[in-house]
Amino acid sequence: MGSLAKEIDREVIPFVRVYTDGSVERLLGTPYKAPLLNDPVSGVSSKDVTISKDPLISARIFLPKLDDEQPQQKLPILVLPWWRMAPEHPLPAGYEDCWAALQWVASHFVENGISEELWLTNHGNPEHFFLGGDSAGANIAHNVAMRVGKEGLPGGLKILGLSLTHPYFWGSKPIEEDPCKEPEKDLAAMLWNFGYPSAPGGLDNPLINPLAPEAPSLAGLGCSKLFVSVSEHDGLKFRGIRYYDAVKKSGWKGEAELVDVEGEAHAFHILKFETQKAQDLIKKLVDFLKVEDKKVAKEVDKELIPFVRVYKDGSVERLMGTPYVPPMLNDPVSGVSSKDITISQNPLISVRVFLPKLDADQPHQKLPILVYFHGGAFMIESAFSFDHHRYLDSLVSQAKVVAVSVEYRMAPEHPLPAGYEDCWAALQWVASHFIENGISEEPWLTNHGNPDRFFLGGDSAGANIAHNVAMRVGKEGLPGGLKIRGTSLTHPYFWGSKPLGESDPCKEPEKDLGCNVWNFSYPNAPGGIDNPMMNPFGPEAPSLAGLGCSKLFVSVSEKDTLRYRGVHYYEAVKKSGWKGEAELVEVLGEEHAFHILKFETPKAQDLTTKVAEFLLK
Repeated sequence: MGSLAKEIDREVIPFVRVYTDGSVERLLGTPYKAPLLNDPVSGVSSKDVTISKDPLISARIFLPKLDDEQPQQKLPILVLPWWRMAPEHPLPAGYEDCWAALQWVASHFVENGISEELWLTNHGNPEHFFLGGDSAGANIAHNVAMRVGKEGLPGGLKILGLSLTHPYFWGSKPIEEDPCKEPEKDLAAMLWNFGYPSAPGGLDNPLINPLAPEAPSLAGLGCSKLFVSVSEHDGLKFRGIRYYDAVKKSGWKGEAELVDVEGEAHAFHILKFETQKAQDLIKKLVDFLKVEDKKVAKEVDKELIPFVRVYKDGSVERLMGTPYVPPMLNDPVSGVSSKDITISQNPLISVRVFLPKLDADQPHQKLPILVYFHGGAFMIESAFSFDHHRYLDSLVSQAKVVAVSVEYRMAPEHPLPAGYEDCWAALQWVASHFIENGISEEPWLTNHGNPDRFFLGGDSAGANIAHNVAMRVGKEGLPGGLKIRGTSLTHPYFWGSKPLGESDPCKEPEKDLGCNVWNFSYPNAPGGIDNPMMNPFGPEAPSLAGLGCSKLFVSVSEKDTLRYRGVHYYEAVKKSGWKGEAELVEVLGEEHAFHILKFETPKAQDLTTKVAEFLLK
């Protein structure tokens, strides 16, 4: 009868209920199972150890059946600790417990460390150290790995790999591809608020939202390999994929793998353990834990130094690039706001949209529109990378434009002309906001974009794309008859098979890196390096009089190997019969893309200002 009188204080169905007397009732969970020596089915032994009494932290250690011929064999170490749980012990208690557990494990392998657990000291290989977890445990594993990246481990030990199965990440705002449009009302939000009621930043605390504005760069992830698994019918799927993509774009130097299991829900590999798909996923996790053997066997198929390396297993390693940075509302320095939008799922095309700080007395002012294509040899960098975000943020602040920076597919995974097609599709998407019966997906465009002042721009390979898009506009036009006012090409990447006269300093252009990049990015290009997309002066190139804009800005640098062809392009446009106005800016003493790579120097700032002035004309 006493239980009937208990009053509920708070609850999160279907997980837990807290009564007013302080008692807690867990509504889900499976029975306790004791550890076992030499499991009769698997041969695995297990035991429980207490690694801290205050706070109380325990761990269950597992040891596989050893080969009779190798009784002292050294094995990879996988840490999946147990921690104090909410609501009795609100977060961040669990995070601290797991960090302490990892320190305890690592301390078995350092000079003057501990030797409490013989299974670790006798059989653990500290060079093959892994972290892992599922759901909330995967969240903890990620945050522990971030802390490793920041603080390190005893004795300089390293984490080889991080396995995140159905990771629990969330945030206050929806992401474009996620069907959950009110994340603050979702069960995932309730769980976080219940588990960590005093979390600074709430749902945008970096511990639950690694893509939040205050979250540290994922380039700091303290491991060299990452395995992320998601499931088709899991409400956490899209944030898991966004996390995986963000890690890859962050500048993190490791290798990442994503597995998406069709037709399954959250934690199916545990809840439906006996099924074939569950066993298949566990097999993939096992393969990941053996990845060190694969690394030794990996063979290089082809490479283009200093940009990219392709292995025979199909994996790609980018050797250059800057970290991913998240978008931000009201940048504290520039006042510029930015956000990311997926404009196509197949193929996957995203954009980062920038909006300058608006005048208080003109909240509905109309601004020029800039569609921008980032550089990077068609194979590195990103619309979301630190270097290009920083540059666009500054340019948008100065020019007072609405900018749309395009995240196009890159070679070698997606050889050209995929990138050209993506950028054309992005321009069509922007233009479609300003025509009758068009779209209204992005309010920053519809509310503040002025379609009478439409610009294209890009740097290096992105400037090449901008030129080709402008040529296509001249040939095919834009929806609703919209016009491109101007095109800005900074250090444009053009090349060809022959020198451009005796004064061309490159006498063997087919042996130059400029040729190698094109052949690597577009191996099947009709005409090779003289394809009109790369060589606008080639024998098959259309007349530059067809350039689909009325103003042109070309910038070159004295020490850039692309300088000569950039100047030649400017002169060829002027002589072609094109009816617009062209401007050439040459910066002395500088090299290729200095305005991005040496962003804070006076010359870089001057060039950015000149581009901004062009956009204001």
